[in-house]
Amino acid sequence: MLPVLAVFLCGAGSFSFTETGMDNNKVAKVKFVSFENEMPDMAEINAKFTEMESHPVDVVNWPERNNGYNPKASFKIMYSEKYLYIRYEVAEKEIRAAFDDDSIAMPWTDDCMELFIIPDSSNGIYYNIEMNCVGCGIVGMGATSKDRVRLTVEQRKRIRRFSTLGREAFGERVSKEGDIEWYMIIAVPWDLLTDKGVECVKGKRVRANVYKCGDKMFSPHYLTWNPIGTPAPRYHTPEFFGYMDFE
Repeated sequence: MLPVLAVFLCGAGSFSFTETGMDNNKVAKVKFVSFENEMPDMAEINAKFTEMESHPVDVVNWPERNNGYNPKASFKIMYSEKYLYIRYEVAEKEIRAAFDDDSIAMPWTDDCMELFIIPDSSNGIYYNIEMNCVGCGIVGMGATSKDRVRLTVEQRKRIRRFSTLGREAFGERVSKEGDIEWYMIIAVPWDLLTDKGVECVKGKRVRANVYKCGDKMFSPHYLTWNPIGTPAPRYHTPEFFGYMDFE
């Protein structure tokens, strides 16, 4: 992508962009956690998340594409020796899950949450971890948007997933009353993201961004944690990533 020079008005205020990206990136603290069991159950993982700060995914970079539909979305993040954990929390009028099979998944067309992250700054490779609201999705890797390589289905099976909406596709649902509230937990083994293990991120500042989208929902929408300075929706923009500080 060519460098962008612009000023966008985004939710909580204005953000300035320079030729190298943002000059006031958001920062999320990533707490280190430990468990008695190497493979904790989801109840144990969820209990740890109660101690974590919530980060809103509420920047509307392209209001003309959202058409006034802005769901409430946020994330919490933490890590252990074995896993990177992220919990997404969403409240919205519509939900969609057309896929529950990773081998054919197109999660961005569903009700989708995404983490894009550069675990190893020495190689500049970023990972796009995209999961729909029932935990079905893809993981890609590469230094640019044009050289993406996806993890295999067998590798993706090692990603632990839990959703309050279940794990089966259900099509599209629309609430005529209040918002539909759901949350999802994703646990990604470090060895899927780096051959250096947890030491690659421990005590370091890592570039990342988090997104909410739904390309084929009744109300398509695009929300981000850190602002993106492109004229149209585009998430493969590491130059606009924010920061995650791993304690």
